Amino acid sequence: MKSTACTRRNLLAAPAVTLSGKSASGGPNIRWALGMVTWVVRAQREKRPLGWEEILSDIAQGGFEGLEVYTQNTLPVNDENMEALYRLLESRYKLRLSGIYWADRFHLESEHDRIRKECHRFLGYLKRFGADRLIIGPPGPEVEDERRAISAMARIMNEVGRIALEQYGIKVAVHPHVGGLIENPRQIAQLMRETDPRYFNLAPDTAQLWMGGGDPVRMFEEYKRRLVYIHYKDIRAYHRGLKGYLDNVVELGRGVIDFPALHRILKSIRYRGWITIDLDNARISPLESARMQREYIDRVLAPIYA
Repeated sequence: MKSTACTRRNLLAAPAVTLSGKSASGGPNIRWALGMVTWVVRAQREKRPLGWEEILSDIAQGGFEGLEVYTQNTLPVNDENMEALYRLLESRYKLRLSGIYWADRFHLESEHDRIRKECHRFLGYLKRFGADRLIIGPPGPEVEDERRAISAMARIMNEVGRIALEQYGIKVAVHPHVGGLIENPRQIAQLMRETDPRYFNLAPDTAQLWMGGGDPVRMFEEYKRRLVYIHYKDIRAYHRGLKGYLDNVVELGRGVIDFPALHRILKSIRYRGWITIDLDNARISPLESARMQREYIDRVLAPIYA
């Protein structure tokens, strides 16, 4: 049997399919995707393998348009897995790749030469799929000097963002995350001040902003001109003293996040692009969760701004 593994050269040489996250002329302003974390967490807990077919089938049946992938060990973002995903999307599923989430040690200057080279791999995957968003996951908070670490991250992010935009037509943005170097409003503000909005912007997760001590509505308003990609995620009452948040994240409309207010902000700036539902832990099946969240989108959010 012929192997499906491929090299990055092959991925880049193949023509891009029409899987772009860009809204077509006359099409909807918002495109809705699901993050693969829902399936990854479940498979890890059940100690079983996970394949693309399971994820893609649920997303399609749930009424969503796209999938976001991220750097993890279950289905790593590598040549073999990206080729397999590409073939399935091209031949069987009418879904798009909304973006890739890349977590790395961006704050370490000793890693910057590697990161400059490594970014081309992720950008190459995105270009192949016709997608145009690279989402940056911040490193951990264990640093000697927080301000210096954020400044170092800002420098390499400006470089990666310039490469992405000028060579690939792709936008790069940070995804603040609780328990990370970029978590709270102060840290977000420093990174935004020290990065060039031409090359680097914000891809917030609503629950992560809330857990990090920020008001999602206030922060969407403050950074509305730098919003290029968004995660909608709801969460029940939670405080950072808890050991974890997986038992508190919930489907849209069941927690404390004011999504109608956020959606009105997006309407005010005529946001066009992806919103990914990134539910880390579904207590029902991923398909049931997808359908429940799609119902909320259609009933509550679409009448505000679609």
